[in-house]
Amino acid sequence: MALDVRRWLLQRLRMAAPRRPGFVADLSTAPNLITLSRILLVVVAAGLFFGGHRRLGVVLGAVAGWTDYLDGWLARRTGQVTRLGEILDQFCDFFFESVVLYVAIAKFNFLPLWVMIAYLAREMWVTTIRRFMAGHQLNIASNLLGKMKTNFMLWGMIPTYVVIVGVLPSLAPRLTYLGQGSILVGIAFGYWSAADYTRQMIAGYDRIAAARAAGTEAASDGPAS
Repeated sequence: MALDVRRWLLQRLRMAAPRRPGFVADLSTAPNLITLSRILLVVVAAGLFFGGHRRLGVVLGAVAGWTDYLDGWLARRTGQVTRLGEILDQFCDFFFESVVLYVAIAKFNFLPLWVMIAYLAREMWVTTIRRFMAGHQLNIASNLLGKMKTNFMLWGMIPTYVVIVGVLPSLAPRLTYLGQGSILVGIAFGYWSAADYTRQMIAGYDRIAAARAAGTEAASDGPAS
């Protein structure tokens, strides 16, 4: 019965897929609405966490992290994969990771400050080169390394916040190492993926330079700051 219901729901979502491409049509797809809900869930979770309901905030934050899997799975199953969805997913990942990492470091000293700086430096660099490529109608697609970064950081937040809220105190030392290790491995994967994105940017830059030299691209300095 449950399988039949799931098949019926997926069929209905496929039928509801927008036929006319455009921002509003893409934004209104179920996967992209789930992606957007992640922002709201994180904001509400943070409000509960700092409002004295830490455990409830952590649970809601975990639900927000779970939507990162749900939106991608649903988009692929219903044929509603969009460029807008990719953009929103990248932003929501950055927003979610930044908030939970900042709270863990700035409020609870769970990791040294340099970890936050290293994380932000990587994200700023990747955003910069994506912007450059987009200004020349080129794209840097997410790769497996980037997904590994997100997965290690998201899953690492579970033991991190279990320690922070005081659940399972007898396991706190082990969970602390597990959370710290997972986050650091995630950041390492982040820099590995950033190196691959940089390689793609250099290849794109060389193509743009060659096209300009051949006079096949209009003179332009790229997007305005």
